[in-house]
Amino acid sequence: MELNEAIAQAMYRIEQIGTGLQQTVSFKSETDANRYWKFFVENKDVVRAEYVNPLLIADVGYSLRQLKRLDFLNCILPIPIFSERFVEKNAETLKDDLLFFPCSVQSKHDILPFYMGRILNISSILDVESSGKWQLTDGSWIPDVPFVYHKANNDHYIVRDATHRSHYVASERLREIGRNYRIEWYKVALNKA
Repeated sequence: MELNEAIAQAMYRIEQIGTGLQQTVSFKSETDANRYWKFFVENKDVVRAEYVNPLLIADVGYSLRQLKRLDFLNCILPIPIFSERFVEKNAETLKDDLLFFPCSVQSKHDILPFYMGRILNISSILDVESSGKWQLTDGSWIPDVPFVYHKANNDHYIVRDATHRSHYVASERLREIGRNYRIEWYKVALNKA
């Protein structure tokens, strides 16, 4: 396999630039978290799109300076959250893969604008057989680390798993767009078959 082909096959997990702490942003209530899980992760229209504008609370470890500089935030739910500058530049390019909805992130007394991404492409990307497994108390098994993924369609920028909705991966195409932004990109293990 040539180097360019190997790069084109790469898939990534997106994360916030490391700040030395396991920081996340959270919803202000469990009700909001449940509603937005259904809207963003399950893609159910439980909220009219024009009313989507949640308030998220930044963990204590964030500084206002950090939040202003970051282009991606780790969310307590598996929802990609991008900076206003990223969305202003890339929303049109990504419109077939991600719908962006405004949200506000509160840090102490300051509120900053960000955008939550609703992933439109759904596919069976998690390779359950090759991934690790964790046994639950009821005897059933769920996928666990190390996670292994099937290669997603090269035409997509980002894809969410059809069964295990908390998993989503980004393609090399999205990484190229995000190269000059303050976002971390971690290669995921792909099934070799």
